[in-house]
Amino acid sequence: MEVQRVETRTDAVCNCPRCRVNTKEITLGQTRLRECRVCEGLWVDSVALHQICTDRERQAAILGIAAALPPTAQLPIERVRYVPCPVCRELMNRVNFANCSNVIVDVCRTHGTWFDKDELHRIVKFITAGGMDVARAKEMEELDRKRRELEAARNTAASNDRGSNYHYDYGSRENALTLAAGALISSFFD
Repeated sequence: MEVQRVETRTDAVCNCPRCRVNTKEITLGQTRLRECRVCEGLWVDSVALHQICTDRERQAAILGIAAALPPTAQLPIERVRYVPCPVCRELMNRVNFANCSNVIVDVCRTHGTWFDKDELHRIVKFITAGGMDVARAKEMEELDRKRRELEAARNTAASNDRGSNYHYDYGSRENALTLAAGALISSFFD
């Protein structure tokens, strides 16, 4: 598939969080991104990232422009550096995309995600290989584990409460004799 890459002239300033130079706006297929001329990093706003993650045509466009990574490529370990969001200038969070992709990206929850060179390509490869399904399955397992732990804690607390408090709740139908007998029996256990 031929990928159309168009550079758009814009006066909008969106500085690269790494190089501090103004990024250029590009369109790949139907997706608008900002690209750093120096480090080749990409700024993808939240809407465009969602579209890339869910639309195979947009994924193909991303895969079409990036150089293929060797399957056993060892990426250099670099010093961790938090970078500011190009929009709001607040420091972004570093997160493992989908909690299991092994691609650490810089995220501003409000505005978008910064991808260093080839990271977006690696993310799209992760998605097309079924990585999001694996991530969802892991998340479901974790939620189920937490639910079981909470249920066990509630059961333990309930059994502890039953052992220490002998409280009898008699309805309005019970007569005074039954209430008195209940009070007498409970006094033996308190």
